Amino acid sequence: MCGEPLHPGRSEDDRRGQRRLAAIARAASSVADAGSLSVTLDVVAREVVQAEHIAAVQILRVEGGTMRVVGKAGFTDAEDFTDRLEECRRLGARLMFVEAFRSRRRIVVAHRKAAVLSDPSWAPLHAIMGAPRWDCFVAVPLVVRGRAVGVLNAFYEPGENPGGAALEFLDAMADQAAMAVDSADLLARSRHDAQLAERARLARELHDSVVQQVFSMRMQAKALRSQVASGRTSSPERVQAVADELLGLAQNALADLRSLVHQLHPVELVERGLADAVRAHADSVRSMSGLCIDVEVAERLDLLPAELQEDLYRIVQEALHNVVKHAHATQVAIRIGGAGDAVRDQLLVEITDNGTGLDGRPPREGALGLVSMQARARGWGGRMEIRDTAPGCRVEVMIPVALPGGAR
Repeated sequence: MCGEPLHPGRSEDDRRGQRRLAAIARAASSVADAGSLSVTLDVVAREVVQAEHIAAVQILRVEGGTMRVVGKAGFTDAEDFTDRLEECRRLGARLMFVEAFRSRRRIVVAHRKAAVLSDPSWAPLHAIMGAPRWDCFVAVPLVVRGRAVGVLNAFYEPGENPGGAALEFLDAMADQAAMAVDSADLLARSRHDAQLAERARLARELHDSVVQQVFSMRMQAKALRSQVASGRTSSPERVQAVADELLGLAQNALADLRSLVHQLHPVELVERGLADAVRAHADSVRSMSGLCIDVEVAERLDLLPAELQEDLYRIVQEALHNVVKHAHATQVAIRIGGAGDAVRDQLLVEITDNGTGLDGRPPREGALGLVSMQARARGWGGRMEIRDTAPGCRVEVMIPVALPGGAR
């Protein structure tokens, strides 16, 4: 068993206790303001290492029978760590963290490093596990809402024997890591649900417009064939009328298909980049609605990930649609650019109108467009807010991402 040091100085205990409290507070702040799961859990792992006499920390996610490292500190980078760990399992290595995960109980093992390095079944990981100076091992399961989602492994420096306070600290940090994993899962499910809802909407539009028009085209084609069938006489005017109707239906169906394809993947975004695609869409809305739309977009945003550019474009597209449909506005301002501070970089998207606003009412819950916009923002660790500006309304999206060099 691992026990308390024989002669701990009270002042050192006090200092260590303060470090633990500060680490828990910083980890909680990181989880609450998470930009991505891996970044958040790396922060949690570093806080554990800095607060305790710990050589290294791993945070593993266990899901569907597979495991992967989602946070670490103190270990050298090894992209094939998970593969090596799986090889150790196949060789018969006893994985204490798996036992902690399955039992949902903390496991403490003294002198674990010597046992690992002397065991041939751990050979694939001897180089990695042997690099840090450690001795005692602690595995703490990440448990949230009654289910285990992963495990935090702590590798204590030689001579350090974690006692009650240290183990309670690890439990608290494991709780923060579990919350981060759970939040990431909820965001992923929310985005997936929004995508399913969007697909259902497109399917309804396809059925209500294109499918119905193609059905009508089929009926008109049959009518045209009957007009020119052998042995039948028909006036050129009647044939012309049916042909004109068929041509009109084909043109409408083609226009609707193009619209649906545009919704699935905006061609302008691929061909022009985000800034020009937003301006082109604003011009299109301006010509159809009469809105006065001012667009201000930072330079070099085409260097952002393509998936992020599309999500930003969709957010602007949906916000403008809502302005046209609900706001009774005459002016709209769109701004996409940086909003960083001394702590972190932020990408800001603002759509502001001078319409009727919300009139103190909260945004309509469950509205497909709003759900989709929120899911797109949260998928990048961001947030979306809608509020009155008297007059009008403002949609604000903040995403924690560094703008490409030179963007402003």
